Amino acid sequence: MKPLSVAKELFTTLCLVSGQTERAANRLGVRFFLPQLFRLRYANMGGLDPGLFARQLDGLRSFEEAAWCGYWNAIARGHEEEAERLLDVGGDANGERARDSLVKALTYYTVSAFPGDTPMRMEAYRRARELFERSLPMFDERMEKVILEIAGEEVEGFARFPAGEERVPMVIVTNGLEGTVQELALPLLAYRDAEIGVFLMEMPGTYAYRKPMSGASEEIYHGVIEHFAAHPRVDPSRMAMVGTSFGGYWSARMAAVSPRLSCAVACGAPLHHAFGPGNSLGTPEIIVSALKKVTGTANLREMASRLDELSFERNGLWRRIEIPLLVINGDDDTLLGTKDSVLLATRAPLGLLKLYEDDDHCAMGHYREWLDLAFDWLQAQFAR
Repeated sequence: MKPLSVAKELFTTLCLVSGQTERAANRLGVRFFLPQLFRLRYANMGGLDPGLFARQLDGLRSFEEAAWCGYWNAIARGHEEEAERLLDVGGDANGERARDSLVKALTYYTVSAFPGDTPMRMEAYRRARELFERSLPMFDERMEKVILEIAGEEVEGFARFPAGEERVPMVIVTNGLEGTVQELALPLLAYRDAEIGVFLMEMPGTYAYRKPMSGASEEIYHGVIEHFAAHPRVDPSRMAMVGTSFGGYWSARMAAVSPRLSCAVACGAPLHHAFGPGNSLGTPEIIVSALKKVTGTANLREMASRLDELSFERNGLWRRIEIPLLVINGDDDTLLGTKDSVLLATRAPLGLLKLYEDDDHCAMGHYREWLDLAFDWLQAQFAR
């Protein structure tokens, strides 16, 4: 690790424990305190120019919700109004441009909602969800909202099945601690011609959920899997799960504990080493605040204890994974490290590891490539 990186991590940690992150951000800007992959993640979601998004990040010097949400909401509203103007004019070319503007509006509202632990951020989350639902017919007429009552939670997600009445394989897709359905849905539109069913859901403990995430959140995923196993369009012998970041944890965990799944994909999953104190150096306060909210804890000690309860090592989950498992990450994961990804692929008897060279957490620099790889791999597994 370069000395500058070590110095930055030490400074970020010092700001966290002293509560001085906001004051430092007023001078250095918010970008200094965000994970390195933040810029590429949302650029991928919205088809944004990464350089433009970086400059927009450099223009913001506060994490306080009024400044943060006001800044990103203004950009989002500009794109939303542009979409409305283009739709009023009409025409195929304007329709395509309007869809592009809507995608950008959704992306900026989603950035505004990050990481969903204050009232204005939650309001931005609701704006993004409402805009996504209103715009859905423009993107995919076959995608429908699904609400499931499971384990005292109202699980809202979106399902899509190909045309016809025959039973098809089913993939349940889940994301991480501050991920949204629209962040999943937009890139997956590229695979809408695949002969598989898809259900997109947010991770328990985030945004709209009432209860914090814990080991008991496993019940929610069991409930979702069982619901679709009984669905008339689903072949229950060909079900899979795909998860990114903390959603990758749940994909790997359900691969170990659900008898329904026939294969799974885990991208950038924290499993054991990522929960240890050695991995906490340099974690920004904005990420820690999200983790505390998601785990329902009041301080760092409680949060560390709750995360340790999820450990694959502690729960003996590694070798319980008997189904094919594709493990994906960048080979230079600056957020969580790669140890857990390598260990997962090594200990799962049918594990396959793909690390993308010179890439970060969840291989965001190769986002389209690993999505293609995952869907090709899933279809090969289903064909068996």
